[in-house]
Amino acid sequence: MLNDRTPELARPGRHGPVLARLRRIARGDEPELAAVDGARLVLDLLDRGVEAEALFVTEEHLGPLADRGWLAGVRRGRVNLVEEAILARVAPTTTPQGLVAVVRIPRHRLEPAGVAVYLDRVQDPGNVGAVIRSAAAFGAAGVATSPGSASPFSWRSLRASAGHALLMPVEAEAAFAPLAERFRAAGGEVVAATGQGGEPLGRFRPRRPLLLVVGNEGQGIAVEILAHCDRNVTIPIAAAVESLNVTVAASVILASLAGGTDSYTG
Repeated sequence: MLNDRTPELARPGRHGPVLARLRRIARGDEPELAAVDGARLVLDLLDRGVEAEALFVTEEHLGPLADRGWLAGVRRGRVNLVEEAILARVAPTTTPQGLVAVVRIPRHRLEPAGVAVYLDRVQDPGNVGAVIRSAAAFGAAGVATSPGSASPFSWRSLRASAGHALLMPVEAEAAFAPLAERFRAAGGEVVAATGQGGEPLGRFRPRRPLLLVVGNEGQGIAVEILAHCDRNVTIPIAAAVESLNVTVAASVILASLAGGTDSYTG
């Protein structure tokens, strides 16, 4: 709650430019910035060193911010106190949790190291985020998404990744051919995850650095990309099951490869 030690907080008008800009950022209209929604997620990211351009908080959540020292303001931005009903109209989710952060999207060029994932036209932002979260969990070196994939920095993807898209190397809109060549030039290989016809996962022993390619939810990996992979890997499944969800497939393969060197450990 507010007290004599609480710094003066900005109180943007409900129809003013500050909240209007937050709405634009939440829609993805400012490609350099992203909106992160949810008290637990925002606080975790702040504690892990992610810098907020601005914070929007309801009075109910001032306490946790104050306890962590975040009420003094954020660099190049301000802490904005908003009413819960107003935040509900401008926050990206339909049921905001009282705290929204605006963060600058990091720009990475994925380098060949350990195991990395390339998502080819994965459409669902929840799937993109979940693969990033699995990549972080199993020590992958990074993730790249193709043109046509859902943004890894949309609020849906960020929530599904538990914020790891801001914590580990993630390259969006990455062209496949030059990225694949960087992995090969480093002595590694590029492997496609396919539903059938590939080397069974139990016998899979790839060279590293490895670029693991995972395809679109319905169409799989594009023909032109598949043709330029060094080999394929397949997860054996029961005949009664047609296929695995892209997130499940990527997670199973990443888990089987866990423990290699040069991995992200954030």
